[in-house]
Amino acid sequence: MAIITSQDYFLLDGVSSATIGLYVDVPPVPPLARQRYTSWQNAIDGDGSTPDDTFDNITLNLDCYYFFAESFDLAPLYAFLQGKQTLQLSRMPDRFLKIRQLSGVTPVQQYDGSRIKMQISFVCDPFKYHTQNPEFTPQDSVIVNPGTRYSRPLYHITQNETPGYGYDEEATITVNGQALKIYFPDSYSHPIDMIIDAERMIAYSIDNPQFPDGENWTRYTYGLYPFLNPGNNAITFTGCSVKVTGNWRDY
Repeated sequence: MAIITSQDYFLLDGVSSATIGLYVDVPPVPPLARQRYTSWQNAIDGDGSTPDDTFDNITLNLDCYYFFAESFDLAPLYAFLQGKQTLQLSRMPDRFLKIRQLSGVTPVQQYDGSRIKMQISFVCDPFKYHTQNPEFTPQDSVIVNPGTRYSRPLYHITQNETPGYGYDEEATITVNGQALKIYFPDSYSHPIDMIIDAERMIAYSIDNPQFPDGENWTRYTYGLYPFLNPGNNAITFTGCSVKVTGNWRDY
């Protein structure tokens, strides 16, 4: 197949569609996800409703082409599409979408087979995630969320050591007045590290010589895992040091 380049492309898990010689038409603008509502009948001449904090997934349909096809073998394309988790568009380079389904690939031969048009459909998470998402240490007791939707961050917790007294047995993280207590398992030679994952609502071990990585430690926490609102968030912590991965996202 002849390769004709396009100014547009998409990336799956960071790999460009250009690597398989795919011509990509102007991609669609990712839509605003539809918010769900709870509705009910009432005595007046209309239904009542209230918004839920849940949203429908969004669907993106990408129109793509191969030109002057000598063969209808699309195996490289089909392999490229399989098992991917993230979708990024060339016209939105600072955001990506989380793929829930590859919902369809529809090839159509045109002009006696000299052009193959394909519509590739992805069902994606309702929100657009920031590509810049480094781990950071909170400064001045404030975390600034640059997204337009609240985030579900990762908190990397390291147990404090008090010289002459050993390691602190518990810690507290307070975000916007909401406190999360952490009770560390016994350790005799090394401060404990754990991840508080507010997206999956789980805590687990990391980087501990005495414990396997990924061991479920949710039982060592008490309270709600704090989210981060758009804009400024107040954070304090005792008994530990904290690093945060924001998982910033937009509507």
